[in-house]
Amino acid sequence: MADDGEPLSEELLRSFGAVYKGLRQWVRSHVAAEPGMTTGRAGLLLGLLERDEPVSMSTLGAAHDLTPRSMTVLVHGLEKEGLVRRTRHPGDRRVTLVSLTPAGRALASQQLLPAGKQAAALFGELSEHDRTELLRLLREVARHLELRGIDTPLPPARRPSRVPATPPGGGPRRRHDDRAAGHG
Repeated sequence: MADDGEPLSEELLRSFGAVYKGLRQWVRSHVAAEPGMTTGRAGLLLGLLERDEPVSMSTLGAAHDLTPRSMTVLVHGLEKEGLVRRTRHPGDRRVTLVSLTPAGRALASQQLLPAGKQAAALFGELSEHDRTELLRLLREVARHLELRGIDTPLPPARRPSRVPATPPGGGPRRRHDDRAAGHG
């Protein structure tokens, strides 16, 4: 059901781009409390905190959509500041592993993680139903991208919340798929 050039689809693309830009600015405004911190650096530190083990630079770079050169520059800067360390993989000397130092772990867990939660609170202004629906739609867009060969590594889906059987306004709840298939 692709409508190439359809005005509503074009408006969605432009709106998504504008919201994406605004969200990056919003996140940056919360992360920037730490001098010299960028969203890229924060994302890398938080990614290492989440994995809680050394990660190869190529794996980390792929997860953050960074070229090997960009990854090297980013890790070098964080290493100079004592936030990460590089080591050789014990089984393959060609592989460089990256891990958090105690200072990097402290920064990520005590400052960046709370800043991320504060930035995510923006979505708390939407109702739970709207957040759930937005997440469902984003996953659907990601699925269509993956069908076209674009990797979109979304975080794993959380357990669904309990949704009332009857939506506001009464009447039985119909699934989107049923409507699209002409059932009901």
